[in-house]
Amino acid sequence: MRKTYNKNTVRYFALITVFFVFLFFTTDFGLIDIQKTAIVLAVGIDRDEQDFIISSQIAIPKSSDQGQATNAVQIVSRGKTVAEAFEDINAKTGWYPKLVFCNLLLLGEETVKQNVFDALDYFLMDEYLSDNCLVATCNDKASDLLNATALVDDASSAAIEKVLSPHAERVGSVFTSTLHTFAMGYYSDNACGMLPIVKLQNQQEPNGETEPKVETPPNQGEQSGGEGGGSEQGGQSGGQKQDSGANASQNKPVFSAGETALFKHGKKVGALTPEETFAANAVLNKLRLAPYSVTTPDAETPCSLSIKQNAPKIKLKVAKNGMASLKIHLTLTAGILDYAKARPVQNAKDVGNVPAGAFSAAQKKLAGEILALFEKTRALDCDVFSLRDRYRKTGNPSFSKHEASLLQNTVAEVDVHFQNVR
Repeated sequence: MRKTYNKNTVRYFALITVFFVFLFFTTDFGLIDIQKTAIVLAVGIDRDEQDFIISSQIAIPKSSDQGQATNAVQIVSRGKTVAEAFEDINAKTGWYPKLVFCNLLLLGEETVKQNVFDALDYFLMDEYLSDNCLVATCNDKASDLLNATALVDDASSAAIEKVLSPHAERVGSVFTSTLHTFAMGYYSDNACGMLPIVKLQNQQEPNGETEPKVETPPNQGEQSGGEGGGSEQGGQSGGQKQDSGANASQNKPVFSAGETALFKHGKKVGALTPEETFAANAVLNKLRLAPYSVTTPDAETPCSLSIKQNAPKIKLKVAKNGMASLKIHLTLTAGILDYAKARPVQNAKDVGNVPAGAFSAAQKKLAGEILALFEKTRALDCDVFSLRDRYRKTGNPSFSKHEASLLQNTVAEVDVHFQNVR
């Protein structure tokens, strides 16, 4: 009986294998036609009175025989809700939008004046959109930024994602935020959060000009007006085309995100400068190989340090009368990255040979930036250092009594210490 059972089992497995092999070579298992699907790379959200204006950057695949890479187009739709706006894309184009590959949500200027989660809750409930999707804002219409052609990439969404990369966060130049972290801050008791502000800016030329100079060849007007310029005219025409192509590339803008927007209850209430953004990263995030420039007090020479790592410690003490003391102790391990003046070879070959006074100047400068960050966030009632959460975790029974006025009654003390890599 056991032998018969074993033989039948083998036969069943053999038949199932043959069946799946047959399906593999005869059908595509009902895959969705790529020509009917809109692969959304980024979404810009603007508001016009009560309507949501959704700008979707959609990838358009090209066949391999055309020899072209995938490019992107922008489709603008409108609706009373975000879902209705996305349905409008299907009505206009016949494409069904897919958010699986969406890595960027960009909030326009008018959107952040109201509660941004009027729009973001749709993406939170979408089971296909990743919580690690980047969220950013801008000081203009989101559609204009997504429609721009930047220097580093033809697709503006890809260029913005490069600016908001994890590397930018590690070096402290950008305070990046994802949909998950921003939603956690919004739904917490603090109801605050931070988003990077994406801006378009012109390239800076080596001569300090924002626009490149275009030199006009001699007698250009006379030769272009003639009818029989011959090969000489053709040669200069080709050169002019090359020059115009190079100038067009130089005139393309670049993106930056050094400033950071502060949010309270989903509305933008202020912004941090690039220096304050770096201070926030130094206290709240991990830095790795972050450059930090100071001027040595003795020789008054610019100096750039390379911060290898940071170790922040935050302590909060609350008195019985509700007055609180916040102590921020920040230790940074750093070495020399660059010096504005040439140094002897014995000093130039070791990153541990930091010029005299560089660490003391860096400590004073960074401590002032952290203190300015705290004072600005306190004035805007943005608890970016999570003081209420820290106080709640102590289990003090007077928490409910002092919670509302805790941030305003807190005095900050900042201690920054730079230590050498050697």
